[in-house]
Amino acid sequence: MIKQPVFYCLILLFIFQQACQPHKNSEEGGAAPITFHSNFEGGSLGEVEEIAPLHYACAVEGESDWEERNRQASWYYFMVKGAKGKALTIDLTQLVGEYNYKYGAHAITEHTRPLISYDQEVWQHLDDRAVSWDEAQKELRLQIKPKADSIWIAHQPPYTNQRLKSLLSEYQDHSQLSISNIGESVEGRDLQLLTITDTDVPQDKKKVIWLMARQHSWEAGTSWVMEGAFRYLLDSAEEHQLGRAYVFKIMPMADPDGVARGGVRFNSHGHDLNRNWDLVKPDEMPEIYAQKTEIVNWLLSGKSIDLFLTLHNTEAADYIQGPQVETGQKLWQYMVDHSSFKADEGIRKMPESTTAGKRGRMTVNQALWAEQKVAAYLMELKVEEADKIGRRRNVEEWLTLGPKIIQAMVSATE
Repeated sequence: MIKQPVFYCLILLFIFQQACQPHKNSEEGGAAPITFHSNFEGGSLGEVEEIAPLHYACAVEGESDWEERNRQASWYYFMVKGAKGKALTIDLTQLVGEYNYKYGAHAITEHTRPLISYDQEVWQHLDDRAVSWDEAQKELRLQIKPKADSIWIAHQPPYTNQRLKSLLSEYQDHSQLSISNIGESVEGRDLQLLTITDTDVPQDKKKVIWLMARQHSWEAGTSWVMEGAFRYLLDSAEEHQLGRAYVFKIMPMADPDGVARGGVRFNSHGHDLNRNWDLVKPDEMPEIYAQKTEIVNWLLSGKSIDLFLTLHNTEAADYIQGPQVETGQKLWQYMVDHSSFKADEGIRKMPESTTAGKRGRMTVNQALWAEQKVAAYLMELKVEEADKIGRRRNVEEWLTLGPKIIQAMVSATE
């Protein structure tokens, strides 16, 4: 017979042991718990709350600028582990932010679709049936039943610094490619400038095109486009012979720090890297300082820039913005005629600054036109459904746009 004090001690010990066990979904019995992770390059996830078994609210972390303004929740990239065969409901929350000092903006909408991957290599959009939008709360609900224990979920197919490093390593011995470091980011990462041309032909007889990608780290589609353009220029060099008539200058990763940490649109000091081109502070925005110095020095040396293009992603519209000159019109026309790009409005009028009356708010194309009269354009490529193809752009489509953009830029400068 067990004495009473010993019996009560055994009961308390049993209760304590049960309380220390990890959470188990009732329908899964003894299955491992579901966990969320973002501790990898480009990963980003805010607070996770379990609302009910297999139902989670995942806050999109977002970022604000140095003034604690202009919060953008445009990027998420995380892994769910222990998920195989479980019917998960995931609500993406805290999406609403501020854009150019105007509250209410949100880049994740009822028309955007998360991408999933089981290996961080092959990405596919979730089917419309797996996604619903709560207009009142401004939240996106995902309902998925993973086929493997681990699944990665992202706003766009991620493109990391490591992928760029591997790409450049693959082509490092190509005779038409030279790679130079033009400065360092706030956190000490190299800022690279790629030059692609046939060095057997003197540069002073060539036209010059500059291409820039990833000023905003969430806009991963621009890196895939850049890679498509880069591969086209080098893989097909013997076929198209563009290197004999052109110098291509490519800035492939304008914000490597933001890409590494899973940021949105600000550098490590909170500065938007496609603003501030009229008010550059070298210590606080070394990325812009290095990029602008390289461009201006190129011009001061007596060399030309026939066309400058910076690539961006936005939610709901393809468009080109820049000076109303023939070069831009020809660029727009070629893209409309020969690619999935759709913009019926022609070249969108470019204001003097993104925020009237506020210094330090010029984009790269605004500043290059105002200060140097360079035919500089911004191209936005939408992440919602592309009208011409009737689907959201996947990795293959982003890559395919690369050669089209090169051909459009060449056509515009002929």
